[in-house]
Amino acid sequence: MKVIIFSDSHGNIKNMQNAIEKFKNEILAIIHLGDYVEDLEKIKKIFKDKIFIQVAGNNDFTDIPNEEIVDINGHKIFLTHGHEYNVYFGIDRLYYKLCEIGINIGLYGHTHKPSAFYEDDFLILNPGSISFPRGSSVCTFVIIDFLDEINYKFYGIFEDGIKEIENKVVHK
Repeated sequence: MKVIIFSDSHGNIKNMQNAIEKFKNEILAIIHLGDYVEDLEKIKKIFKDKIFIQVAGNNDFTDIPNEEIVDINGHKIFLTHGHEYNVYFGIDRLYYKLCEIGINIGLYGHTHKPSAFYEDDFLILNPGSISFPRGSSVCTFVIIDFLDEINYKFYGIFEDGIKEIENKVVHK
């Protein structure tokens, strides 16, 4: 099952809409990791046949929870925006949270920078920002294919289209 993951859209849905349109026949679900989760409400009206999952960020004033545990194709995943785990200063607190709850896949946002950490069977991914990147000029997102093994691909939004920027297979 392929899932497209966004974070930090901050009111700009154009890149999300373009990414979903490009991969709409491949993906079954859309995850938004906070900061303007109301943007997902607009996306829901366009792509009605998808599953939508979201957590609130530090710029969201809503009753949507700040963290969530979901099961996707037999894989338990912890979702958070990341601000409550001080991810600007590293992912140690998030890693320890995953250890504490017995889940080895974590998705977070907040930093506006894409990153991937895989060690000791823990996979922790940040899709970066779909609208306002930091540290580069490229807006990013990630697609994860939840099979027996997990495949993930980071994509960037460039002037001449959407391009893959990293591809990994993680054996679980």
